[in-house]
Amino acid sequence: MNDDKHTMQAAVWYRARDLRVERVATPRIEDPHQVKVKVAACGICGSDLHEYSAGPIFIPVDEPHPLSQQCAPIIMGHEFAGEVVEVGERVTRVKPGDRVAIEPILSPHRDGSYLMERYNLTPLLGFHGLSGGGGGFSEYTVVGEHMVHRMPDALSYEQGALVEPAAVGLHAVRQSSLKAGDSAVVLGAGPIGLMVIESLKAAGAAEIYAVELSEVRRQKASDLGTSIPPSWR
Repeated sequence: MNDDKHTMQAAVWYRARDLRVERVATPRIEDPHQVKVKVAACGICGSDLHEYSAGPIFIPVDEPHPLSQQCAPIIMGHEFAGEVVEVGERVTRVKPGDRVAIEPILSPHRDGSYLMERYNLTPLLGFHGLSGGGGGFSEYTVVGEHMVHRMPDALSYEQGALVEPAAVGLHAVRQSSLKAGDSAVVLGAGPIGLMVIESLKAAGAAEIYAVELSEVRRQKASDLGTSIPPSWR
């Protein structure tokens, strides 16, 4: 960890296959509704891999993102959790020392709240860690108060970093017509597919089938209690 309070290490995307771990300025709170977080754990999303291998996809390059006002090079990482180390003078939801998971959605906001009820549907959609404004592949980052959620004490930082992808699986099940006692089929047992499986179990699915080509992923799905169709074993 860097002892210099003015700089920190971060993984910065410059272009496809050009991701550099370098020293950058440590971000500062510039808005009364912002929160500074010391990153404890950050996941590597499939989107991150796609940006590295074939980007830009979401990363703004030619023009700054309308909400972050930044373009490449940008700090990556959007599935993360950490400790609050500083808050703006109008922040009320968290305090220094709180353990938080980050909701990385960039959407129009004001006074510590998103403006749209379905803020993920904004035409200006972006992501902290993909669209500028900082990211989780760094020692510290600054986000809006509306983007932080306190974690239960029993949840580890590593588990906190999985809250964002877990929410994808949970949303998929909530959008379905599944009722307790129903059976379900999950096509693909990658990280998100496994999150869907866990959400189906929590929703009371009686039997869950997983269809997956990868032997390693099939085994993981089986470990979670799913059934594998005979032709896919």
